[in-house]
Parts: sequence; C-alpha cells; structure tokens
Amino acid sequence: MDQGGEPKTEPKTSSAAAPGHLGWDTSELQSHRCTVATVSVIREKIVLNFGAKLARDPRAGEVAVELLQRTALTPLTAKHLLAMLQRLIAEHDARSPPSAEPRAGL
Repeated sequence: MDQGGEPKTEPKTSSAAAPGHLGWDTSELQSHRCTVATVSVIREKIVLNFGAKLARDPRAGEVAVELLQRTALTPLTAKHLLAMLQRLIAEHDARSPPSAEPRAGL
C-alpha cells in the first residue's frame, strides 16, 4: 500500500511509445498521493514538481505544500509523456460519467 492507502501498481506504458519491454526495478519504489503539480522550464529541461497540500493559510493567501518528487525531463520525453497522458485521459473520460470541472489553481 502507498502512503495514500492505495495499492502499489506498476505504471502502464503504451507499447507504441515504449521501445520494447521495459523491466521496472521497483526495489526503491515509494508511492504518494499527489494533490499539487507544477511544471517549469530550466535550460533545456522540463521540470515536473509533484506535491501534497499540507495546510492553507487564508490570511496569507498561501498554501503549504510538501514537495514529494521533482523530475527533469528532456523535451522529447516530455512530448511522449504528454501524448500518453492525453490518450489515457481520453480513454478514462470515455469510460467515466462526466464529472465536475476541475478547480482552477491548486
């Protein structure tokens, strides 16, 4: 089980996007429930930050977030990730009933 109470599962990859079979080493795997994600560009890398909200201070207008993982991708890898996410989200939306619009911001 991960820290969010979900069972650990290996990531699914698209056979069209993945070269051959990928053997995932999960010996150091840690799973987290991500509630905040940001993206930035540093030089020639796309940087993904994944975190979890800790608390909100309405007076300061600030949300405290625990940074769980920071990953730098090449532009090509980011494009492959984008294509896989778009396909998987489209498949999910086709199977699922419509839900409320996602909240703006965090």
